[in-house]
Amino acid sequence: MEPIKPVQRVYIEVIESLRGVASLGVVMYHFANSTLPTIKPNPIGAYFEWAKLGIPMFFIISAFIIPYSMYSSGYTLKDACKFMAKRMARIGPPAYLAVILMAIVYYGAIMMNGKPIEGMTWPGAALGTILANLFFSYTLFGTGMYIEVYWTLEIEFQFYLFIAMFLPLILKNAAKPLVLSTILGLLSMTYLIHNDTVLFFRDNSFFILGILLFLYKMKLIERNYFVYAMLTGILLCYLQQGVYGAAGSLIALLAIAFVRFKNKITDFLGTISFSLYITHHFSGVVAEYLLRNITGYDVSDPLKVIMLIIYTLISIVFAYAFYLIIEKPFIRISHNLYSHKPIKTKN
Repeated sequence: MEPIKPVQRVYIEVIESLRGVASLGVVMYHFANSTLPTIKPNPIGAYFEWAKLGIPMFFIISAFIIPYSMYSSGYTLKDACKFMAKRMARIGPPAYLAVILMAIVYYGAIMMNGKPIEGMTWPGAALGTILANLFFSYTLFGTGMYIEVYWTLEIEFQFYLFIAMFLPLILKNAAKPLVLSTILGLLSMTYLIHNDTVLFFRDNSFFILGILLFLYKMKLIERNYFVYAMLTGILLCYLQQGVYGAAGSLIALLAIAFVRFKNKITDFLGTISFSLYITHHFSGVVAEYLLRNITGYDVSDPLKVIMLIIYTLISIVFAYAFYLIIEKPFIRISHNLYSHKPIKTKN
């Protein structure tokens, strides 16, 4: 198979804003509705139902930006191991360090108080659990997660394996609508056999839509084909994932395809979105534990709203520090891994 010729990579501004809004919504939804006992039920918790759009948006962005990056660098099948190593260097160390922070707080609370902090769950330290969390394979191993949002990382890594193997085949047949439709159709049919074990198969509609968007933006497929394929994909997404899944996918698709938007606040949130996503449970639980001595357990509704905002701001500050100290250096390492010249640390 002929190598892909490297192409000029163009920075798509709206992606940072999408990441930022999605990550902020996920954080506030978790804080208001599940993670922090003293402020739930929260009087404004229902207003963050829209945050359920965030996960589909994350998956669409990933399914677009990953093949886009591979394509622009001239990816070939021989680069598969290098690609996986770069993704592991980018995602793994920050995710592991976030788990270590959770472990310190969990076992520290037990040592000091004889019980864990309320709101924290812990699946134990059995070898299988550790390995499952090390390789982001909780469902395959049948174990729990140390951080509740890491189920999405399991899906991400399954997608990385798929795209590493099949991107050259997809690109080779991008100009052949019947063949491309067959490839994507076969991937879609894996939904029928996922059995809640291979979660990428269960959620494949998000990634199919993201791949179609990538092909369209790279002008590898015609507009008419993209429109028909996207509408078909959105319908399948609705049937498989429901209203929120289809709506989140459509918003992300249309924004990346047609919208130009840049804002300092949403760009900042987008820059730290991964750090915010993987650390907000830790920072929220710890902040609530420290401040509940002031607020007490019986919190009035107005105070619940105020504390929700305070806990969210604390999580953003902590995520920014985590990004600067932990995530950003590993972005640099992953970009420079197997590279002859360093690349700026813009994700």
